[in-house]
Amino acid sequence: MKMKKIWISFLIGVMLGVGLGLFIVKASLVSPGHEVVLKIKPKDTYAQVLNQLKSNPNTQHIQWFEWGAKIFSYDKKVHSGRYVVSSNQSIIQTIRKLRSGNQDAVNLVINNVTFRDQLASRVAHYLNIDSNDFLNILTDTTMARQYGLNPEDFWGMFLCNTYQIYWDISMKDLIAKMNKEYKRFWTEEKIQQATAKGLLPIQVIILASIVQKETNYKPEYGKIASVYLNRLKMGMPLQADPTVKYALKDMSIKRIINKDLQFDSPYNTYKYLGLPPGPVGLPELDVVKSVLNAPLENNLYFCAIYGSGKHVFAKTFQEHLINARAYQKALNQQSIYR
Repeated sequence: MKMKKIWISFLIGVMLGVGLGLFIVKASLVSPGHEVVLKIKPKDTYAQVLNQLKSNPNTQHIQWFEWGAKIFSYDKKVHSGRYVVSSNQSIIQTIRKLRSGNQDAVNLVINNVTFRDQLASRVAHYLNIDSNDFLNILTDTTMARQYGLNPEDFWGMFLCNTYQIYWDISMKDLIAKMNKEYKRFWTEEKIQQATAKGLLPIQVIILASIVQKETNYKPEYGKIASVYLNRLKMGMPLQADPTVKYALKDMSIKRIINKDLQFDSPYNTYKYLGLPPGPVGLPELDVVKSVLNAPLENNLYFCAIYGSGKHVFAKTFQEHLINARAYQKALNQQSIYR
């Protein structure tokens, strides 16, 4: 009789184990139609992972997850990273994903960036990186020189694009990856195009950043680049308004006044010859390519046509004065004085 009870208890235990096993194989940790994003930092413990799950309103069957995690030793093998868990995944699939460290990449989108602190904030938004720490490394002389750049132009290595990055990547690994992407973009053909225009690759980025701030009208990218390239060859000041706005840290200025032109900054191309020491924003790749393919033209000046988003180009200063006066008159009529 005693032996019979033992066998019954054993069979019940087996059946329960099988039942629980089947449950975690079929049931999901996430309620139907939802997903849960786990962000696990390098030093996070299993208890902290569990707290993330318990605090998320879209998780379910936490007790079965805990049971499975212990059975498969996930509680002792926590990997950092960002993990997307959907309702289509079973509990056992979730445990295996977390246990193996098979994390989901983040789409790091770099665009519409004017200042370095904006880039740092963008990176911190997507990745497990502190924005202040990243800003410091962007201006670090030793780090910049490691990649053949300087603290002012170093951040120009971050080309506008969408990159798949692991959330827990280190700052140094991120910079190494971006340098790899930068080198991939700068093919031998593109380097030769830059050289033919008397520019280094990073100088093309700097010039492209000015061109992009001058216009949103794509057909004019190359024409405006041509004007600046002509000025560089002649040793003529670029006199680019976007560089003054950048120096003043106010890109919203619509009208540059004489006081602005006197602002002492190496970015003020009215006061200092040549390109500024770094980009005045991160240019889109289309603009960079337009600089590389800028047409051979004789224009030395261009002026905005108010309200059109376009520009009128001129070869002589006398022609330019006529265009500039028309633009100033339009601004006055609209009461735009700054």
